[in-house]
This record gives sequence, C-alpha cells and structure tokens, in this order.
Amino acid sequence: MAESPTEPNFGLLFDIDGVLLRGSTPIPEAKVAMDLLKGKDGKLRVPIAFVTNSMSPPDVKRKLLESTFNIQLELEQIIFAPSPFKSFSQWHNHKVLVVGQGDIREWARDLGFTDVYTMDQVAKAYPLLDMVDHENRKTVAKGYTEDKEFPRIEAIILLGEPTHWEMHLQLLIDLLVTDGKPDHKPETYPDSHLPILACNMDLLFMAQASMPRFGHGAFLVCLESLYERVTGHPLRYTALVGKPSEITYRFSEHILSKTSLRLGYTRPIRKIYFFGDNPEVDILGANLYNMYLRRYRRLSGGREVAPPEQAKLDKKAAVATSRTVPADATFLPQTARGVESVLVQTGVYKPADRDKRQLTQPQNCHRDFLGATDLVLPSFEVVDVLEGMKLLLLEEHFNPKLA
Repeated sequence: MAESPTEPNFGLLFDIDGVLLRGSTPIPEAKVAMDLLKGKDGKLRVPIAFVTNSMSPPDVKRKLLESTFNIQLELEQIIFAPSPFKSFSQWHNHKVLVVGQGDIREWARDLGFTDVYTMDQVAKAYPLLDMVDHENRKTVAKGYTEDKEFPRIEAIILLGEPTHWEMHLQLLIDLLVTDGKPDHKPETYPDSHLPILACNMDLLFMAQASMPRFGHGAFLVCLESLYERVTGHPLRYTALVGKPSEITYRFSEHILSKTSLRLGYTRPIRKIYFFGDNPEVDILGANLYNMYLRRYRRLSGGREVAPPEQAKLDKKAAVATSRTVPADATFLPQTARGVESVLVQTGVYKPADRDKRQLTQPQNCHRDFLGATDLVLPSFEVVDVLEGMKLLLLEEHFNPKLA
C-alpha cells in the first residue's frame, strides 16, 4: 500500500446549496465529510474553497460555514458569482453602470470598481427614457430637467437580475446604442457596443415554489433578444463569469493555490475535485475547465510558464471571447493537470434524471455555452459528499490525520 504523503497535491471545490447545506441547514453527511479533511488538531489539512452563483453577504456566508463545520476560512475562499471580476482590473477605474439588487454599489467597490453608477441615477439624469412607468409620464408632463453633465457610461456590469425589468431593459439598450450617453438618437445602430461584463447565467433556479423560478440568465435572454431585434446585431459579452464559466474555475484554482501556500505546503496543486449537485452548471463547468486545462497543457508543452506567456496561453486555450481569462489577471501559476467532477444526489440532481439525459431536453445553459452541453456527465456519481470524500482520499492515498 502506498505511503500517505504529508502534503496534498490536490484541492477541493464545493458548491454549497444541495451539497453541504439545504438553506442554512447542514446536510448531516457533509459535517462528517468535512471532519475527514481535518488533522489531529482539528484544523483543515486540504486546500478547499466554496463556489456558488449566489450573492449572499460574504461575511454572513463565511460565519455560517465556519460555525456549521467548525472550520476557519479566509473570506476569499468563498467564491461568489461576481468574485472573478476582482481580476478584471482593466475596467476597475472606468465609469461603470452596475445592475442588480441589494447594495450593489458596495459589491462593486469590493470587486475593485471605483467609479460606480446605478440605473436609478441614469433614470433620474434622463427622465424621458422610462416611459413604461405611467407615473413617470405624469411626472415629466409637469416639467423635467435633464442632467447634461451626467458622465458617459463606459462599461456595464450585470451582477444579477434587477427589479423592474422593463425599465432596465429599455435603458440598457438606450445606453448600448448611444455609446453610454443616451441624450440623442443615433443615426444608425453600430455593430459594436459598450463592454458588458455579466455574472451568473442560470436561466432557472429552485426556491420554495413547486416550479423553477427565472434567474439572471432569463434577464440576459431578454436583453440579448431585444438588442438584436432593435439593432439587427447580436449582443456580445466582454466577459461571462460564475459557473459554468472557465474564468470562474481558473479563479478558483488561483484561490486553492493561495490556500495551499497559506497552509505551508510546497507541492503545487495537480488535481482539482469539484463537488456539485447540478449537472448543467457545476459538472458542466468542471468538465469545461478540464478541457481547458488539456488545451493549456498541450499549448505549453506541459511546462509551467511565467505570467506574460501565461496570458497568451489563456487566450489560445479559451473557446469564446466571453470565457477568456483577462490578460492582466494576476493569478498564481496554473499548475492543475485535471479536474474530477463529483455529482451528489442530495440537491438538484436525482438518480431518476440519469435516463432523461438520453432524451431531447430544453437547453438551459447560456447561448455562449451551447455545444458544450454533452459535458454534463460527472467523473463520479455518489450518494452524498461523504461517499465522494472517502473515495477521493483513497484515490489520493492521503490521510489528513497523518499530515
């Protein structure tokens, strides 16, 4: 039997809902699984991170995970849908319009954006634009003032689905066809538009209702359809992040590498295990990143490369512009050689779904990922995260209690 190494050369990524928790309630087997990763002193001995498409308050989510599993985490180990935007420094000092719900200005600033505007500010500056709102029609009929000094928007950041979709869709298209300054009618519709960076492409999500609810992906479908219908040109994204985008998985590998160094390990991360409950999001993303790694290793000849060359290889390894790692991203070296996707049966996916994959089904993934939907089969299918954890520790010949 192989001797257990004292340092792991693998890292673990977990979806949260349906894998570890149901709402704020832990899945019992998940607590036992997390204990398997601890040394004799009760501290984690394996680099881990959590990857979710939600946008909960970061510190609240960290405290929940820490208290539930009796572990200590850095805030960066919880990767939300927009977290990879931290690496898009090219746009951090531009005048950006941020769309979503909650305290989106604070979210944007935490991501690195320094000059942030909201749709309410745009609507106030240009009161004639929102004519779907009949109350606004009555207001402007009594008189209005347009803010001639309102700055030109230079990029659009879509963090999540907003309220009042009709107003947001109208004003977003107004901004796109006027290059960020909607105080005039364009003579022609340009075939290019403002940069759009969007996160969380989930078309549907499960809540307490008996049927799935529209997610941010549904809002994106509306925006894409209306823009093309109005202008005759397709809407193009500068970046799409959140699962299943390869950008998010590359960012997650970077966080795993940082965590490994913080644990004092010198062995590089060679393999990543991703635990998920949704084949069309978690497993698709893990398998897409595995294919990305294969292309990357082929292009690099299997060697580790310095950041300037790494950026060039990232671009060559990508399959769509919207899924390309930013050239100026300051990531630790890419060292993983593969990803194993582990599908659990405690969340969205149920064993009865296995046969349905052979049938023609609606394609719920975003249009920039179409053609990749055959990558929903996992490396392993397990009952729960505990079964998967035991399996991978055996495969890696690693015993955290001996580390």
